[in-house]
Amino acid sequence: MNNIPDACHWDRECITNSIASVLIQALKGSVPKDLANNSAFRDLVRCDNKCTLPISDYSIIRGLDEASIRDGVVKVIRFIDLGDIPDLVQLLINMDLEPGIVAVDENVDINIKGELGARVNEALGIALYSIAAYDNAITRFSAAAAIYEGLGNVGKARFMEAMSKIARAEDLRVRASRLHEEGNHDAEKSIIEDASKLYASSVVNFREAVGIEEARANEVLSMMDSSEVLANYYFTHGDIARAMQYYDACRSALSNIQGLGRDYWNAVKIKGDLCSAFYLLCKAIEEGDWRTYEEAGDKFLELIGEGLIDELTTEGAVMSYRGAIDGVEEVDDAIRIYSKYVKAVSKYFDNVIKDRYGSFETFIEEFRKGDYESLAHVLNTDINTLKLYVVGKIIMDVVKEEGFSEDTALEVLAYLAGLGLNPLDMSVDEMIEELHGFIVDEDFLNRVKDLLIKIKGRLSNIVSKQ
Repeated sequence: MNNIPDACHWDRECITNSIASVLIQALKGSVPKDLANNSAFRDLVRCDNKCTLPISDYSIIRGLDEASIRDGVVKVIRFIDLGDIPDLVQLLINMDLEPGIVAVDENVDINIKGELGARVNEALGIALYSIAAYDNAITRFSAAAAIYEGLGNVGKARFMEAMSKIARAEDLRVRASRLHEEGNHDAEKSIIEDASKLYASSVVNFREAVGIEEARANEVLSMMDSSEVLANYYFTHGDIARAMQYYDACRSALSNIQGLGRDYWNAVKIKGDLCSAFYLLCKAIEEGDWRTYEEAGDKFLELIGEGLIDELTTEGAVMSYRGAIDGVEEVDDAIRIYSKYVKAVSKYFDNVIKDRYGSFETFIEEFRKGDYESLAHVLNTDINTLKLYVVGKIIMDVVKEEGFSEDTALEVLAYLAGLGLNPLDMSVDEMIEELHGFIVDEDFLNRVKDLLIKIKGRLSNIVSKQ
């Protein structure tokens, strides 16, 4: 079953039933017969009183339209008990079905009594927080806190109160970002300070959440967040000395991790390492030392290697290595740093292009049009860096096909970037002539020439396709 809408002949009820069937089977192991018989799986199911779908990949519903997913989840709610709602919510989180989470929130009463009501509201609060629906998350967390308090479960009540404060702080950060874009920096600063206070206040609640395993990790993370949110504000607004002070406070929280479970150590360490990387970048800016810039870049690349690939790490790495390049003098040092720089540039634009275009192939369709200035503007970069990124992606592909290592690709890119050479704008002979003055190993230079010929051909093919 590859295409549910086609199998349903685009009948809306059938599509909705198919989504509901998949979710119910994932939850309960079987599907009501009436539901399955009016779904895309009607000719494939095995039925007695209930039916089993012949599928193992439940992600087949992920790409369906939001309205159908919402309606499918509403149908699931009608078929299951209230006690199954927390498991349904967790399933929707795991499947990354944001419309489904919203549907549960809209169709499950907040006033369910007792322990079940607390668990339902807690599960929904966490799910809504995970999709940045902060106002609704706060409402659910507050309801859960009140029920837990009434049941005498003080630890859980304090934990829910803390989560409510964190959700409000995150919401304030989103608002501050909008104010920054509008140029209203005084209001932005006030909101950031309020967010910092909320994080700090949540520390007390987490500390009082006795018996909750993850409370200790969240306590430390909130301590870090209360400093990091201020540090990011000052860094963005050019007050590097104050930013450095708050990044230092953030990273110092790592020294206060006694009693932290192993399962939560990694999340806390990553946050501390991120603050350490920005602390080093601030220190490099203040002192103008290229070695400290490189150290900061290495810290960012290490975080990227651990899976933290976002705007903060990728842009931090690019900024750090650019700073190092501006100050370095020795050729060997420059080549080493340029190798890291082009890797950071690639990671940065991979992330930006995934968000904006969905895939590199879609981006290339825009690149082929040849309006590099407009494309660079859209991606908030310059034309040379944009071209460096495209060349780098092609070099990586060619080097892999030729059986060379990534280090070879990075070294070639480093020479090209360092000397301002670009295969999009220059012939192979022109580039080799420039490289002769810097590469003394003739065998390596010949390998570079062979690679450049293949790279030039690949790039010409990309650019020429209209």
